[in-house]
Amino acid sequence: MVKIQLIGGEALKESLDLLLPEIGAELCEAGADLTVTVKESEEDVLLITMKNKNADLTYGGGKARAHRGFAKLVSAVKAKKTEFSCEEHPFCKQNGAMIDVSRGNVLNLEGCKFMMRKMALLGQNQLMLYTEDILEVKTRPYFGYMRGRYTVEEIKALDAYAQVLGIELIPCLELLSHMSAVLQWPAAGAYRDTHWTLNVGKKETYDFISDVLDAIKEAFSSKKIHIGFDESDDLGLGAHLREFGYQTKEELFFPHLKKVCDLARERGFAPMIWSDMPYHFYGEHLPNFKAYDERVILPDNIGELFAGARPVFWAYGDRGSDVFDTLLEEHKKIPGETMFAGGVWIWSGFAPNYSISKKSTISAMGSCQRKGVKEVMATVWTNGSEGSIVLTLAGMAWFAEIDYNGSYDEERAKQGFADATGGLDLDDFMILEDLEHPTEDTFCATRALCYNDPMIPLVDGHIPEGGFSKHYEKTSAKIRAVADKQGEFSPAFLQLLRLSELLEIKADFGIRLKAAYDKQDKEALQAFLPLCDEMIKRINALREQHKKAFFIYNKAFGWELHDMRYGMMLMRFETTKERIGLYLDDKIDRLEELEEERLPYRPGMEGQLGNTFMWIRQRQIASPSLSLPI
Repeated sequence: MVKIQLIGGEALKESLDLLLPEIGAELCEAGADLTVTVKESEEDVLLITMKNKNADLTYGGGKARAHRGFAKLVSAVKAKKTEFSCEEHPFCKQNGAMIDVSRGNVLNLEGCKFMMRKMALLGQNQLMLYTEDILEVKTRPYFGYMRGRYTVEEIKALDAYAQVLGIELIPCLELLSHMSAVLQWPAAGAYRDTHWTLNVGKKETYDFISDVLDAIKEAFSSKKIHIGFDESDDLGLGAHLREFGYQTKEELFFPHLKKVCDLARERGFAPMIWSDMPYHFYGEHLPNFKAYDERVILPDNIGELFAGARPVFWAYGDRGSDVFDTLLEEHKKIPGETMFAGGVWIWSGFAPNYSISKKSTISAMGSCQRKGVKEVMATVWTNGSEGSIVLTLAGMAWFAEIDYNGSYDEERAKQGFADATGGLDLDDFMILEDLEHPTEDTFCATRALCYNDPMIPLVDGHIPEGGFSKHYEKTSAKIRAVADKQGEFSPAFLQLLRLSELLEIKADFGIRLKAAYDKQDKEALQAFLPLCDEMIKRINALREQHKKAFFIYNKAFGWELHDMRYGMMLMRFETTKERIGLYLDDKIDRLEELEEERLPYRPGMEGQLGNTFMWIRQRQIASPSLSLPI
């Protein structure tokens, strides 16, 4: 344990007491390994000089700068350096993350605090909790019902903890679309347009929104609020159409935005929204239109239409620096400082997609610096909830690195992550994405291969000749070599190890089974009986480790989805074994499931996964007969 004595820095003592033990250090009054003289500056800066057992640390722009500096100093002492210096000038006022807790991964309080401590040591100072309905609204008992919602008292506790760490905890929710969890209940009928979108213009809708805003005001201390407003393509096309007749999305969107912004400002909030929908309004006529199409020219009155809401520009793939520059320049037509939202991909499978995330982050953050963007965040969406949120901290190191140094340097990023985690190796985390890329041109493979049915497979038409067994054997060996060295991250590493071990024998199971059946090779079919037993053993091993990791970081709500998914897989292999046995014992004369032709899920992509299953969920892979969501 590195012992540190402070001279000055009274404002940091409480936060350092929480953060230093994370990296193997503690404050002391005597017998110090390092004495640090702390000074505050009016300039937004981090300056460190260390010689022998004495260091000077100057910081400005908030506690985050100092926390990052102490992480660097502890690393230097542990490395037995006698001299160390650092000078960093962050270009962002706020840099942090938006964590989705609305899709089945509801971080428990300690999970939230764990994320905040690591972010603080990276030098980050902002956290949004994306809570579509994961917040107690006492007048709306079905809001977040049975979904792990935070009580007002829990949010207050997290808010107070964040303030100690110099992190602003910002509410982030949806007040237009993305509302299916809220609108599923009969009690929401009065303000439901479609399963996805609120019925705008109705008094009941604004009564509901007012109740939600009142609860947020009670729980959070921040005056900022993110109210969503993205991906509202079905706006006005459900109950609203039947009640009021047809109006364009644009005619409905902007009056609703003004009304909600007014309600937010009445409660002292400064609202912000995702900025994608206006691009749809003014660009959908373009051939091959895509979200945030750079060909779109926003109208001159777009600022007035935004009703004082700040724009948040999201982009998760690499659009190229020229495109990012164009889009950020166009955003300057909207009053209020634009925030940029990149992403650390954990939303398309069990494992992170770090390479996609890093490439996009480097490109977009460079544009942010050129275009004067002062607030950035890494979004952490959890669609499907198979991935572990804590693993995205590795990607947040890139956001911090570019912010503090103005450019990306691989070795500096690795060192920054090691500083914030007590010496962990970023390269060990990079291994995990191999699960999603069994070939060079394959993206987001784990859901498809894990949930693919043994007898009625929808994925087999995309698996190349030779399968993926060798790839997953190598991946398992690489993860196995490092999993136990990752401290508090080890449970998440071990979950992915168990998945890789399953995919060693499952990835091409259906292809080999059908080949044996087509040849009427009963000796080969006999070998599938013990293989089904091994498959069941490995599915159970994955489920147990996934459950262990899940409950360390998350509330209990949401785990039931995984029990359903694993239970389905286990039962299907029991049935597969039973069906093969009946056939081999001549008790049935054929296996009709194996006589069906295997068609590709996506025609034209035969023999290759590509990105076919990037956005496909378990319910779509498990069975074509399954029409209800799981």
